[in-house]
Amino acid sequence: MLARLLKDRIVYVADPISDEVALLVSAQLKALESSPSPVTLYLTGKGGPTSAVIAIYEAMRSTSYAIRTVAMGRIEGWAALLVAAGEPGARCAAPAAHFVIGPPEVDGAGMDFQAYMARNRSVCETFNQMMAHHTGQSADAIGAIKQPRHLSGQEAIQFGIIDAILE
Repeated sequence: MLARLLKDRIVYVADPISDEVALLVSAQLKALESSPSPVTLYLTGKGGPTSAVIAIYEAMRSTSYAIRTVAMGRIEGWAALLVAAGEPGARCAAPAAHFVIGPPEVDGAGMDFQAYMARNRSVCETFNQMMAHHTGQSADAIGAIKQPRHLSGQEAIQFGIIDAILE
């Protein structure tokens, strides 16, 4: 089945995104470099550890082909960033998809409180800048969202995360 999906230039990002999922998705995106044809990346869920999501994000940004993103179900935090990072004009959502945006989850297992808070600030600043870049919002506007904010597909279009809702 995976071979068929890749043949059709389709990649699924499973939830939760783990280091293993990030490695697989990044490898699939790299393997598809042999053709300039667009790839469709289907996403669902809330993302995963910062390092895993950033690995997929960087793989997406380094491709030579366009990536169409399709949001399905509930899309939260880091996963919303991956949807927004798709090719402008080709970022869409299934009709029932909904988005939850707000401060990203930050992994900090084993850190003392001060180290965790410093990491949290750094990761949130990075997230805010990346999301601002892809949505047209300011990093300050993204950072001002302190509680989870639920968006319908239409609201996600207005916010700049997606460009259209699939019919």
